[in-house]
Amino acid sequence: MAKRHTHTCPIAGVLNIFGDNWTWLIVREAFYGATRFSEIMRNTGIARNVLSERLDRLLEEGILRREDVGANGTRYAYILTDKGESLYPILLALHQWGNAHVYGPGNEPVLLVEKATGLPLRPLAPTGSDGATLSRADILTEPGPGASLATQRRLAEATRQPQK
Repeated sequence: MAKRHTHTCPIAGVLNIFGDNWTWLIVREAFYGATRFSEIMRNTGIARNVLSERLDRLLEEGILRREDVGANGTRYAYILTDKGESLYPILLALHQWGNAHVYGPGNEPVLLVEKATGLPLRPLAPTGSDGATLSRADILTEPGPGASLATQRRLAEATRQPQK
């Protein structure tokens, strides 16, 4: 995998786990119901050694858990943990962005529809405490309790610059 980011930034931290060409596809497969090594390999086209490395990383991070499901010998299923399940909104956002901006309207390879109505999902958007949709201008980015001095300086600098 690529060199790890050292910034105290949530995006850099996420990229340390998901910043390669394969990890999101493995997570996608878990959400689609694939649990076996061979299924994931077949459905993604990933090389065996790369899949093994990425699965180990997802296990270490607590995103997947491995369960022995072998009746005669050892066979494993890879199952999303609660931490893994919490990735669903991110996966939906990537899905919606890809459909809209990579493939474009009328060329979407996979649609997201509401089971009860069959209607497409509305695009995900941040909402405020009252449920109203927020724009970028409505959201502040502030240092958190784990922010490094560099992060604090960077965010202070960002607040001095006018947002477009």
